[in-house]
Formats: sequence, C-alpha cells, structure tokens
Amino acid sequence: MESKIEATRRLKVDGRWDEASAAKDREKTRLVESGMTRRQAGPLAWEWMIENFPPLSAADKAWRDSLPLIKIERFSSELLTGDDSEGYSINDYWWVLRYLVAYDLCIQRNDAAAAIEIQQRLLDECTSKDQAVLATLAIVDLPHFIHACEARVETSMFTLIDAVGSSGLEIDALAHFYDTLSPMGVRLEAFQAESWGDLATSGKYHELFAA
Repeated sequence: MESKIEATRRLKVDGRWDEASAAKDREKTRLVESGMTRRQAGPLAWEWMIENFPPLSAADKAWRDSLPLIKIERFSSELLTGDDSEGYSINDYWWVLRYLVAYDLCIQRNDAAAAIEIQQRLLDECTSKDQAVLATLAIVDLPHFIHACEARVETSMFTLIDAVGSSGLEIDALAHFYDTLSPMGVRLEAFQAESWGDLATSGKYHELFAA
C-alpha cells in the first residue's frame, strides 16, 4: 500500500486531494462515532482513503484533462437550448465532443488501449436517445459528425456574439472548437480507421436503441 506521503502527492497531482481528504475525515469521524479512539481511527481512515481513491487509469486521466480543453461542461444560455435542424441540442453535441477530446488526448499520448476505453465509454454512458444517436454517428461516420458539429458550433457562436449580455465563457468555448474541430477530426479519423470500425460492426451500439 502507498505511504501517506505518496498518496497525498498522487492525489494532489490528480487534483483529487481536497475531495479525498474530506472523505477521509468523514470516515475518521464515522469510526470515532462507532467507538474507536481518534488514535485508532486515524490510520484506518487513511487506509480507507487510499483504497477508495486509487490511481487514475490512463483513460480517467484523459477524461479529467479533457475538461480544461473543452472549457465548459454544459451551455446554459436560453439562446442555445433549442434543437438544430436535425433535432439535436448544442449540449448533446458538446457531450459527445468531450469524449472525442479525451479520445484525442489518448491518441496524442500514444495510448491505444485508453483510446479504445474512451470510445467504449462513449457508447455505454449515453443518458438519452439523442446522445445515443450522436455517439453512434461519431463512431460509424465521424466526418459527418464533425461536419454537423462544426455547423452547430458556428451557428451557436454567432448567435451568442450577436446577442446582448451573452456569456463570454460560452463564446470562448465555441470559438476555440470552431478553430480546432477540423484538425482534431483528422487525427481521430486516422485512428478510427483501425479500431472504431470493429466496435461499430460488433452490434454494441444497437443495444442503445433497444426498447
């Protein structure tokens, strides 16, 4: 098992120290309330924390690192909440896009196994029919998805630019990806040709449309 120093350093590097430390303190309080002394509870709480906050996998690290790149998890502007001509919201496109950003990070880090794990998560973690449709499109026809996403990002960006009082953060996020979607798409397509085809033809994504 890791030492306290090793675990603390790792969790701080991962950006999870505050969360893990707070959870450790709650566990220590629980143990004390169950009858242990604080001296007895301390080491057990550390062991509990180390066990429940293990090292991140390569895919987890890519997912964590994707958020600063995508800049925003969800758009809240009422101007963007409507669907496009295809019937999908900017937030559905953005949800899929974050997986593609994490996937792209794995490719740039030469970690094919992590990239494949991210693509599997994309299929497994859909929470709506629209997300499932766009996730499937990103797998079976990535150029089409990138083109549709570029069109929606462009439209949304200019909608906000023309509106009074729009969120600068939302405009910046859209502008960033308006410029970077195409080169990212080229990298993704090259890797997709080797791995995503097998996944798409495996029948896995058809489960998303059952019932």
